[in-house]
Amino acid sequence: MKELTPIRPIAAMTQERPTPADQPPRPAAESDAPRNPGRRIILGGIPIAVTLASKPALAMTHQCSVSNALSGNLSHPLPNGVNCGLTPGTWASLAGTNQLWQRTGFFPSTNFTSAAGSPGFGSGWIVGSQSMLSALQGGLSIQIKIGGVQTTLNAAVFGEQVAAALLNAAAFSPNNFSESLAQVQQKVRAVWMTTPTSTSSAQSALNSLATQFAALNVNT
Repeated sequence: MKELTPIRPIAAMTQERPTPADQPPRPAAESDAPRNPGRRIILGGIPIAVTLASKPALAMTHQCSVSNALSGNLSHPLPNGVNCGLTPGTWASLAGTNQLWQRTGFFPSTNFTSAAGSPGFGSGWIVGSQSMLSALQGGLSIQIKIGGVQTTLNAAVFGEQVAAALLNAAAFSPNNFSESLAQVQQKVRAVWMTTPTSTSSAQSALNSLATQFAALNVNT
């Protein structure tokens, strides 16, 4: 009679299979690995990876406007070297309603030549009696007399920029406007002292000074 092969118990077969403990450890998935392994804190005895975000440096900028010009007092001074020169239109809009005019010593009704200086006796320049406010609004009139002939020049931009420069110098120099009041007045007097030989050269003298001041009268 043929012998039968003995059947192993099921328990014995189960023991021969590798248990989970016998298997090699599963490598950590990329999502399981700490992104910054060198930066860890211990919380309750458990190491936790944390990300330390770098804080960007603040870029400090100072732009002078009416609001921060008004706040420039002894307790909150404006930073030195910041140009606070306001535009002619801004000064005109503040006429009679804003304390910035009070800082200048001028009034909207102040005569332009009283603030800027008038041509001397015998000068070929003839400046109208308009006010500072009128000059800021482009209403200044200037004539040049050459060879006994008087010619009206285009003085709108000149009046606007010079009036604004006078106010800016009086309100903000020396720390926040590069020209002092005396310097602005001196540059205007230098124009009155010239003796143009043509209408075009007289107009160029006005335009040149207006351009210089326009580069400073820029804030609104």
